[in-house]
Amino acid sequence: MPRRSNARDLQSMLVRLIRRDPRWLIALLVLAGIVFLLDSFQRNPRTQAPVPPASTEGYLFCSWNVENLFDDVDDPKNQDPLDSWFASDPKALEHKHNLLADSLLLMNDGRGPDILALVEVENRRAVELLRQAINRRLPTEWQYTGIAHQDNISGRRIEPAILTRLPLDPSGTRTFPAGRRLLGARITIDDQPLEILVGHWTSRLTDQDGAKRLSYAQEMYATYQEIEKISEKNADVLICGDFNDEPDDESLRLGLRATGDVSSVVAGAGLDQPRLLNLLAGRDPESFGTYRYRNRWQILDHLIVSPGLLEGEGWTVAVETLQTINGPSLQDGRGGPLRFGDQNNPNPRGPSDHFAVCVRLLPPEPEAPEGSQELAMTP
Repeated sequence: MPRRSNARDLQSMLVRLIRRDPRWLIALLVLAGIVFLLDSFQRNPRTQAPVPPASTEGYLFCSWNVENLFDDVDDPKNQDPLDSWFASDPKALEHKHNLLADSLLLMNDGRGPDILALVEVENRRAVELLRQAINRRLPTEWQYTGIAHQDNISGRRIEPAILTRLPLDPSGTRTFPAGRRLLGARITIDDQPLEILVGHWTSRLTDQDGAKRLSYAQEMYATYQEIEKISEKNADVLICGDFNDEPDDESLRLGLRATGDVSSVVAGAGLDQPRLLNLLAGRDPESFGTYRYRNRWQILDHLIVSPGLLEGEGWTVAVETLQTINGPSLQDGRGGPLRFGDQNNPNPRGPSDHFAVCVRLLPPEPEAPEGSQELAMTP
């Protein structure tokens, strides 16, 4: 005779208990209610904590190539010597975390960016360890709670990620084909979504003709178009990362349709192929450069926004707040980014071989309750 399942055994036992004493039914109903509430609390991030308020300037968005941020585990499938070094040298990894945290907490009145897009992270654990290092220095209300990341087991395992204290919408995470260092995420406040696309395009050393970078650009633009198609209004989209190309290169001008001309971006809103605004286009590399190679400044790290972020509804970008973070503590002896390097680096270590780029985002204004206008006009 087949044995009954554990679930049926439990069901029979509960029925017998309730028949003996009906108070068991009340206890079970109370327990079920508690479980339901706990589950709802965990599933809805907006119920876990209030959304940290924006400063008078808005939320600070930052994009940074953090140069080889590995975790503390030696992955046998990862043959990168940096993976083994950081896993076997906890002091080196702690030093890396401290330098990154020092730099980030110089921003935003000591709170660090509200939204931090990262490239060159090994995996989710690498981001979690950085989050722990930063959160140890922050009061509870300003600690980072959300991580967006998708494993991409290819190449050197240097992937994009997002670290934020604002509410991430789990349904907004976008994945891309294997081998693509791309990530999509969504932050929602007052039912207004901000879509973020982060990318780390192929190096110029391995893609000398730029074909792979152009392909990356086209894929990110196609993803942006998909977001626009399902949006009820012009979508609020921010595209960022280390693109290994400069603002006037073909990948950005043609692949991403990115320009520095605000008027053409605004005029093209709602068209089949709208243009995007590259906040770094037309900027002086001597002031806004993010990478220095053979004594020449280059703008390789970009912040690109959709027309929806320019129209003053929902999320809005404060274009005038654009900044490359290049203070003295981040510079080497020639003024370039002070790299961390590998285990054989004889020079003083810095947080990264790239400078970060930042801009302020004004959050959506909450809608007034129905009837509030009429009440305000009542004498």
